[in-house]
Amino acid sequence: MSVFKDHKISLKQVLDFIPEALLIHLSATTKVDYYSKVLHGKKMFYLLLFCIFDNEKLSQRTLEDTFNSSGFKALFGLGEKEKVRRSSISERLSKIDTNYFKEIYEQMYARFSQLYDKAEIEKYNLIRVDSTIVADTCSKLKEGIDQKSGKKLVKFSFSFDGVLPSGVEVFTGQKYSAEDNALPEAILKQVKRKNITVIFILSTGVCSR
Repeated sequence: MSVFKDHKISLKQVLDFIPEALLIHLSATTKVDYYSKVLHGKKMFYLLLFCIFDNEKLSQRTLEDTFNSSGFKALFGLGEKEKVRRSSISERLSKIDTNYFKEIYEQMYARFSQLYDKAEIEKYNLIRVDSTIVADTCSKLKEGIDQKSGKKLVKFSFSFDGVLPSGVEVFTGQKYSAEDNALPEAILKQVKRKNITVIFILSTGVCSR
């Protein structure tokens, strides 16, 4: 089984850390499966996670081939006759509620953080915060920062505590084209979640809490 190059974490270790009961519970609370008959949220999560570990690059063709493979079905207890087409995966990805995956991550991050005592946590009191921008044509993005150039931008601001990403914010409002608006908002959300003194390292400077 493939592992992450630097951390040597196997897929099995990650799966052992994520209770199936949690995925089922979140499927119900987020209603991620409301209109789906085959590609339920749990299956999509397993599919994406497996492919991230098993492939250097993801594509809808890779997702299709993986889902239809006997190995994937055996690992996750799917029926051998279950088949999906790339078009079905594409449609599901375009409509699936991303809050389902966000909730999974936040639950796991909180659980992982509890494994450290206060002294260990203080080793990671430097929170790095930075943003990246993704651009695409206006016809493909319903929301985004309009640059009047035929393209719209989506800004992602990431917070990293040295072990795991501790937060991700997505900005599509026009005012967030300036980092002076995006980064402070991302930091304030992190401040509310932390119960220890931390230092935030920005792409343009440092601020502390």
